[in-house]
Amino acid sequence: MRLSDLLIEDECEWLDFKENFHDNNVKLLHDIICLVNAKADGDRYLVFGVADDKKIVGIEKDENKKKSADIQDLLKQSNFNRIPEVRLDYEKSENNYEIAILRILNRPDKPFFLTKDKKNGRDIIRAGVVYTRIGDTNISLSDTAPEDHIELMWRERFGMGLPPLRRMLKLLDQPGAWEKMDGDSYLYHRDFPEYKIIEGKEINSNFVEEWSEKFPDPHASSLYVELWYNSTILKRSMFVLVDGARYMVPLPERIGEGKWKIKKNSIEYKIARIYTQYYPLEKILPVNGVEIE
Repeated sequence: MRLSDLLIEDECEWLDFKENFHDNNVKLLHDIICLVNAKADGDRYLVFGVADDKKIVGIEKDENKKKSADIQDLLKQSNFNRIPEVRLDYEKSENNYEIAILRILNRPDKPFFLTKDKKNGRDIIRAGVVYTRIGDTNISLSDTAPEDHIELMWRERFGMGLPPLRRMLKLLDQPGAWEKMDGDSYLYHRDFPEYKIIEGKEINSNFVEEWSEKFPDPHASSLYVELWYNSTILKRSMFVLVDGARYMVPLPERIGEGKWKIKKNSIEYKIARIYTQYYPLEKILPVNGVEIE
């Protein structure tokens, strides 16, 4: 989001304006933790060089101005339970003032907290304490997030309260948590066995495309793979067994002459990561003209 877009917004759970960079790294960390834990949709933003009333003052003369590497190093050295993802960009305002925008990526694996105290003078971020932001106000260093907000963070991490398909998407990001039966034809989540991945009916016993014929064993077949929640099919996708069933590959999309692609963030690719593959797909498929992007 650009500066012009942010300036039309008021300070809130996901947006905080600062005239200058912090002269105290504990206060900077506190702002980042409060924003990343806040109850809000989308990414969060800490904007430097803009006053609370949205007057642009710039940071050209700011002695505490930081580079992206400075903030990344601070996060890595601060003993987080998991490190927030941030992006620092500099931008010029219409009046040619320099503005810094720290984008804090929204992550579902809340809450974020420190595992060791972080001190700077009298300011202390306490280990294990969950801080957040409510409206345009941070929970103070001496306080903690309300219980109902902390509960929502944990519920978001575990996908509780989500519709079944969205919950399934979260579970697919845990490839090591799936148990396999009958080879790979029936898989279920170890902690939530009502979620299953099941091989469906065969579509074509003699599947032929240029990319599939490049494997040492050119014979291939296609079939459906189904995502189940209890007795309900949530989604059905086409996969291809190639190279003597050594690989279970999502049906690639043709993007040009002799070129295909599979999206790395697709549901199908997440499923493929769970199946037993003879060799990692990201290494073998590009050799056969299938890019993973």
